[in-house]
Amino acid sequence: MKKIDIYEQLIENEYNIGYTTVCNYIRKNTLVKEAYIKQNYEKGDVLEFDWGEVKLTINGKEKKFQLALFTTAYGSYHYARLYNNQKMESFLDIHVRAFRHFDGVYKKVVYDNMRVAVKKFIGPTEKEATEDLIKISMYYGFDYRFCNARRGNEKGHVERGVEFVRRKSFSRNLEYASLEEANKHLLEILENINSKPRKWMENKSPTDKFNEEKQYLIALNPDYIISKESTHRVSKYSTITIEQNKYSVPEILVNKFVDARTYPEIIKIYFDGELIATHKRSYGLQKWILDINHYIETLKRKPGSLKHSISLQCLERRLQEIYKKYYSKIPKEFLELLEIIREKSLEEVEKVIIELLKQGEKRVTTENIKNIINQEKTIILEEIEQNEIEVRSLELLEKTSKIFLSSIEIEKRDIN
Repeated sequence: MKKIDIYEQLIENEYNIGYTTVCNYIRKNTLVKEAYIKQNYEKGDVLEFDWGEVKLTINGKEKKFQLALFTTAYGSYHYARLYNNQKMESFLDIHVRAFRHFDGVYKKVVYDNMRVAVKKFIGPTEKEATEDLIKISMYYGFDYRFCNARRGNEKGHVERGVEFVRRKSFSRNLEYASLEEANKHLLEILENINSKPRKWMENKSPTDKFNEEKQYLIALNPDYIISKESTHRVSKYSTITIEQNKYSVPEILVNKFVDARTYPEIIKIYFDGELIATHKRSYGLQKWILDINHYIETLKRKPGSLKHSISLQCLERRLQEIYKKYYSKIPKEFLELLEIIREKSLEEVEKVIIELLKQGEKRVTTENIKNIINQEKTIILEEIEQNEIEVRSLELLEKTSKIFLSSIEIEKRDIN
């Protein structure tokens, strides 16, 4: 019964009593605060994990991100990273990164009842771990434990740590150019947090405490493979679909089967075991992520299709600007330029364009760019050849000198 139920029953039984009196009586006589047991943790023994939500503005768009946080029980040392979601590949990735950061593995990791860790409940307290958690724990050699339902205090270090790290890292600056930049900022803040001494730890910092327990960690294995693997048939647009987004592969693979490995940040695509494409992973819906280099031969046959192609729109902004300024009416030359960039680099081509612009915009052509780059290569090769001639000449001169000196010595001995 709730308090109001007890009060109503008392009134029905003709007791003259107020609701406040009932509440005060119950509070005084029946509510007992939970007692906590002070814990003492061994070095290298326990590591706690939890998720937290962070709202940030990335490249002008506000979005929710997931803060994955590990906190050591012995010294409250924090390691964290931001992810787009709480899916299994993110869960496994933070483990790999954290153990690599620690350069070792803690003997036991504590989790709450998150879906990526708990497959199902068996009875009131027993839980069955997910297959992925079992695999990674066996690979690294750590044990795991789950908290009781709604008992965040059972992993109090990380439970408080999520709020603490989130506040210290993202209460002031909420805008970043990219998720990579936000993660870089997070690591800088964590380094600062971990280096500050704490009174309750005898004026030692979490970093000091972590250094004390390093030697007690389990030896680190090579990185655990965390990718999600899948097989796909290449469409007529030379793409495969992963989580409703399209990713390009080389045009010669249309209608063939390829294998994909999905990581939290990138997607790698293989054909017959050979890596043929790498893309930055998209977390949008119905997005096209295309590499224009995958369509060069097709575009050469159909150059008019370049202007409105999604592959052109997927190019980085600097390349799009070059196309608009100098190549919008000569797409074939732009395709040739892409081949030069693929062989050299965009930065090298941009430098040549700057030099050509000094002579006028009409001088910016693929042929001139190619000639200048090849000329510089020729000059470098000539310098190398000249240096080799000088070295060979000096070596020959040295050998001739030795022969000449040896002849003199022989003549002297004959005279004597």
